[in-house]
Amino acid sequence: MTEPAIKSNERESTQLFERGVAAARGGQRRVAAVLLARAVQLNPRHEMGWLWLSGVLDEPDAIAFCLRSVLAINPHNERARQGLEWLEERAMIARQPAPPISAPEPAPAAPDERERERESWWVGWRRSRHEMGRARLVFWAVPILLLLLTLVLNIALRDARDRNIVLAQAAAAPPPAIVRLAPPAILQAALAPVGDAQALAYLSEIEAPRARLRDAVKTYRDSTSQPGGSSVAHAAAARALRATIDSTSGEIDAIVPPAALAPAHNSYLAGLEIERQALDDMLEFYSSFRVQFANRATLRMVDAERQLGRARARFDALRSSATAPLPPRQSAR
Repeated sequence: MTEPAIKSNERESTQLFERGVAAARGGQRRVAAVLLARAVQLNPRHEMGWLWLSGVLDEPDAIAFCLRSVLAINPHNERARQGLEWLEERAMIARQPAPPISAPEPAPAAPDERERERESWWVGWRRSRHEMGRARLVFWAVPILLLLLTLVLNIALRDARDRNIVLAQAAAAPPPAIVRLAPPAILQAALAPVGDAQALAYLSEIEAPRARLRDAVKTYRDSTSQPGGSSVAHAAAARALRATIDSTSGEIDAIVPPAALAPAHNSYLAGLEIERQALDDMLEFYSSFRVQFANRATLRMVDAERQLGRARARFDALRSSATAPLPPRQSAR
């Protein structure tokens, strides 16, 4: 393996490890397991990757394999040694002699052979298959991949859920007092500036498609949030949400925003487009169960939320300023 390829694998392994640790700390154990497994596959000598992976698995043999991999890299790692002893004391795994803390050096080998053994992850992967066997690996890897969708959506749609709840409450609130008033035409310019009236009209016009989007996201989340659902049902829910995004984004794109809301309008449409691309990635994942599609969908969901968040902040600020109480009018002169 060439030096640039080794460095590229190490960089990707580090990124996956960081995302896996973040998912584990957030309680997303199955997502963390997939990301950490890929990290140690790219860099089999990632000591902390093996250790964190052992903490998010459920199968005792798989946990023991990860802990033994840690000790193969660093025989002085007490956490891995204590974890193996804990499993052996409870007869959850077969007792095996732990690697000695001060292991003798292996038989001398040519320097280039030792270097290739350290740098090539294929050597580590062959050792993995030798110790754990193909059937056992499939036993714990396949369920993790099948449940990846649910947990990725829990991460990606968490903020979207909160946003939709807040918007639904706002939509259910009574209209602002200024809308119910019917001031004389001669005072209309003073009571409701043209810019504010245009902004309120625009926000009122896009509320209907945004409400349909909120309902579609809630339906999608209800269909995919329970573990154990079939990939066919999850894919159908993703296609339904994507169809709603297609129709509502077309409606919103046809609405001409006032100048003050044009940047927020464009940012909202950009966020919907990125969400649509993320759903396409998830549909690709359902057909192939390849980790890179789930990883890319997660990143795009985060980017989409950033775009939509900017648009929502601008919408809310303009709505607040347009409906704020007016100062007392001066007497006519």
